[in-house]
Amino acid sequence: MAKKKQPAGPPRPAAPKPALTPANGPVRPVANRPAETTVRPPARPAPARAAEPPASDLPIDRRYVAWWPPVVLALVGFLLYINTFGHRYALDDIAAIGQNLFVKKGFAGIPDLLRTEFWHFSNISLGYYRPLSLITFAIEQEYFKDNPNISHMINTGLYALTGLVLGVLLQKWLNKQVIIAFLIGLVFIAHPIHTEIVANIKGRDEILSFLFIALMLLSYWKHLETSEMLWFKGPMSDWPLGGLLGLFSVVGGWVIGSSLMVNSLGATAGGVLGVLIMGTLSTSWLGLACASLYFAFLSKESSIVSLALIPAMQYWFARRNVWQSLISLWPFLIVAALFFYQKQKMIGTLSGTPPVDWANYPYKILQTEKSTTFKFLMYYIRLLILPHPLVYDYSFNVIPSGDKGDVLTWTGFFTLIGLIVLAWKGFVKRTLWGFGIFWFFVTMAPGLGFIWFRGGIFAERFTYAAVMGFAFVLIWALQKLLVRESAESPKPLLVRYAPVLGLMAVVTGLYSFKTVERNRDWENNFVLFNSALPYAPNSCQVQRHVANEWIEKGLKDRAKADSIANVTNAIKPKPSTDQIKKAQTLIDTNIARANKHGRWALDHLQESTRIYPNFGEAYFSMAYVFQKITPNVDSAKYYYKQTIRAANAYAPAYNNLGVIYQTEGFAENNRRKIELASYYYNRSMVVNPAYQDGRNNHANLLKSTGINVTALPDSIINKY
Repeated sequence: MAKKKQPAGPPRPAAPKPALTPANGPVRPVANRPAETTVRPPARPAPARAAEPPASDLPIDRRYVAWWPPVVLALVGFLLYINTFGHRYALDDIAAIGQNLFVKKGFAGIPDLLRTEFWHFSNISLGYYRPLSLITFAIEQEYFKDNPNISHMINTGLYALTGLVLGVLLQKWLNKQVIIAFLIGLVFIAHPIHTEIVANIKGRDEILSFLFIALMLLSYWKHLETSEMLWFKGPMSDWPLGGLLGLFSVVGGWVIGSSLMVNSLGATAGGVLGVLIMGTLSTSWLGLACASLYFAFLSKESSIVSLALIPAMQYWFARRNVWQSLISLWPFLIVAALFFYQKQKMIGTLSGTPPVDWANYPYKILQTEKSTTFKFLMYYIRLLILPHPLVYDYSFNVIPSGDKGDVLTWTGFFTLIGLIVLAWKGFVKRTLWGFGIFWFFVTMAPGLGFIWFRGGIFAERFTYAAVMGFAFVLIWALQKLLVRESAESPKPLLVRYAPVLGLMAVVTGLYSFKTVERNRDWENNFVLFNSALPYAPNSCQVQRHVANEWIEKGLKDRAKADSIANVTNAIKPKPSTDQIKKAQTLIDTNIARANKHGRWALDHLQESTRIYPNFGEAYFSMAYVFQKITPNVDSAKYYYKQTIRAANAYAPAYNNLGVIYQTEGFAENNRRKIELASYYYNRSMVVNPAYQDGRNNHANLLKSTGINVTALPDSIINKY
């Protein structure tokens, strides 16, 4: 360690040189002096002083930011996903946007979105309260209707903004380590495992959650850097961030306040109250950090884990002690308590009631949640290092359950123990890799907890934030291995980091190539589902999804055949023989194609039920094939009843049975079958009050016949 420089002052008296010994030369005679004895007064105890309070460690030194890394990260994030702009809705987009009646209302649906669960219209109560992304979808519906191109552009823009914020935040943490901060951000932005989040519109809840967590951490760091209470009294360079975040908070305050209190204070009074609260918070960096956390919660309630990142950031990078770091959490804990109070009031639950479902919650039924969690840890780590292959669905039985005799389960267990030990050592020494492991644990907690507590399945989206923890460890390791510091012959910075930069150019280049390639799989459902088939043939969901796409094609073929027949029959005065022959040829061709697509669908559905014999939705799709594509009414009835046996809360099965019985009842003038139709329509509304098709069909039947049957004996139900 270099010695500290002594302060300037008067010259010190030179120390006397030692006398020469005879061996070194002649000794000069020295005059004898009497020895002097110094008598000191007795020591007196010093008067006790009052204990002084410890000096505040705030504000910390202000750290300046080079702007090229954030801009480059934003640009890379935007360019990587530009090939998603022409994509359609895929996977959960249909349920979150197309089938969400409140989203379809635009602005008018926002108050309802703040009062309902995320999957309200899917008849499941998972306890998910994530209105912010749904509100953005409603705004898009208001201005652009069903235009997925705009939604994909917005997702890409938000991801680019995330890169910009991360680029600034990482430089704040890693003072004067611009290259290291940039490379960590680059790994995060380029990583292909993010495609599920960005390329799938529904993934906006995850993008917004992480973006607001990053803004919260950045705003709080700004709070640590300043002694001013009001952020706008600081330097002008803080105004863009403070102003834009404050403006968003105030607008959000109006929207949320007017929506939440429309039935109590009224929309206007509620909006004014929301503006006052958010406007007050927006005057300081601490307030903006609290507002950002609230918006992160509204995006995804699993943002609660970010509370651990606030003290960790201070301990590792601001060099505050543990107590100072922890005590700073109190305003954020208040925000968390208020949010969960709001959630309880709005949807009536904090946890929901996950369904008993082999497809999505198999490990709960098998009672192997704990062992499977350890096994999945290894899968997550592997995908962080080598993100191939990537699959949109890992339902039963893509990854077999973990158990006591499974090698991968034990490997995951000992890996977890090892990571915990390393995290503790990294915490004590405040190392960069220690922070990376800590970040990984914190951000992976919701994903691993989904398996541990609910027995849920593996999902790539759970690693979205955890990638940054991996990036910290990776870049630290490469720096240690490839960067050589030399005090004797110091080299320019770029020369010293050339090996790291060269290797990372290759790694991020491969990551980027994989990202762009993977984006193409998310073009639409047909491409996405078939892309998973080679890598997840044992997924009952993938098999069903592929089958449903063939069903869609079969329906189009049938519709085309019907259209040709209608056009031919409409020819006046009547079609010629030649016209009839040409029309019949086209009709036969389309029906043959429909039958072929129906058979392919049934093949995949049979494979799906082989994997999971009680898969009600697969039986429903089978019934639909026989009802709409290769008509066989008896088979359709049989498989709809199989659906109800396997999944008795699946409303569409009741509704479609009602349609079949209503059609037969009118055709045969059979009142009993019409009563059966009414009964099944009523059952669809009982199992799912939000199911609109059953409600509409019941209302129409009641209006035309006056029949309303809510109960029938089993003998009648089984007879038909």
